[in-house]
Amino acid sequence: MKKIICAGAGHGGLAAALLLAREGYDVTVLETKSRKELGYDWHDCAWLPAFERIGIKPDNPEFVYPFFQYTYHNPAETVAFTVKNKSIENLRMFDRRYLLDLLIDECKKAGVKFEFGKNITGAIVEGHKVAGVHTARKEYKADLVIDAAGMDSPVRKSLPPATGVQKEIDSDKIIWTYRAYYENRLNKPAPEYQNIYFFHCGKPGMDWLITEKDFIDVLVGSFSPLTKEDIDRAVADFQRIYSHMSDKILRGGTVQKIPIGKAIPKFVWNGYAAVGDSASMTEPMSGSGISRSISAGAILAETVLNIGDGAYNQKNLWHYEYNYLKKEGESAYSDSILREFLATLTAEDIDYFFEHKIMTEKEIGGGKVKFSSPAEFLQKVTAFVPKAGLLPRMAGAALKLRKAENVKSALPKEFSQNAYSCWLKLYNQL
Repeated sequence: MKKIICAGAGHGGLAAALLLAREGYDVTVLETKSRKELGYDWHDCAWLPAFERIGIKPDNPEFVYPFFQYTYHNPAETVAFTVKNKSIENLRMFDRRYLLDLLIDECKKAGVKFEFGKNITGAIVEGHKVAGVHTARKEYKADLVIDAAGMDSPVRKSLPPATGVQKEIDSDKIIWTYRAYYENRLNKPAPEYQNIYFFHCGKPGMDWLITEKDFIDVLVGSFSPLTKEDIDRAVADFQRIYSHMSDKILRGGTVQKIPIGKAIPKFVWNGYAAVGDSASMTEPMSGSGISRSISAGAILAETVLNIGDGAYNQKNLWHYEYNYLKKEGESAYSDSILREFLATLTAEDIDYFFEHKIMTEKEIGGGKVKFSSPAEFLQKVTAFVPKAGLLPRMAGAALKLRKAENVKSALPKEFSQNAYSCWLKLYNQL
């Protein structure tokens, strides 16, 4: 049986490792962090069907919480409206460390081997294929390397240019997030609707405050690196608005970088496949990536099983990328375009959109900005915006939305360099 190494203990990599080990594959997970250090100390949302797909059931009520509806606020706090997510029954909030514990335990039961505290430094490249990974003290050879080492993966960054795999995540496709859980000093019960603020305190980005009985979940998200002053200003403003929020931090309090663009254009090569944050598989509007990563891990495992005793070459592994982009990634195209457009706006622009009902419950549906068509987006916005300087950017966003349809149809089902190059030109225009 061929040997598979998963570089990093990300959710998508663990999902693939679990499914492959259940089928008897020799799978080893190498993780730079110690077991105790692994995972963000915060909660995140995910789709229950993603876990059903890999045959696990995260249902411990101590670590799994009901999802909630949101109230959205403009920067001036003059308009607020609520959005009812019709798919909320399939969403839950999960303690991320609980999820990792569950995935790791299930992987071990299936026979996956784990080595923590291994400082992964890059890929072993022999000829025209990845043949394993380097760590600070040892080489690990493998027939296939699954890259689940995150946005700054040393494996992806070390690949030679001939792979065509993008080494760096573009700086404008990153959100910096501060996340902390503060004491709910009045034990105020959770409201029916939680709160999201666009351009909170004038900072380009999106913040939230979620009240739970035992804590207050605060997220400060920025399209540029966060400073201590940014964080302090946002926290102080939340304490002004919500008197039940104390100064005491119960957990968290760190800043993380999260990719929020569409997936990198190529995440497979000979002996190599990236998954999760390593391939920028997140929701462009929120940065949440657990569901997509786990789904991608399942698709990757299915691809490997279909290859069987064949070669883990670029042509065979392309079926993983094709199926991921068709089933999961295409929905990120329009979200990514609209997020990038929002990042060009000022707080005053957002206020105008809210106050003149250009952005309403209809456009922010299911927790993300959407329009029924590019034409609707362009027509609605240009009909109301008095600032001529915004029109070229709006027109550009609308044009990209139209091009997204061409990108979807041009994605080659079978890999060839010519077909891929033609599709890549379209993909890079989004």
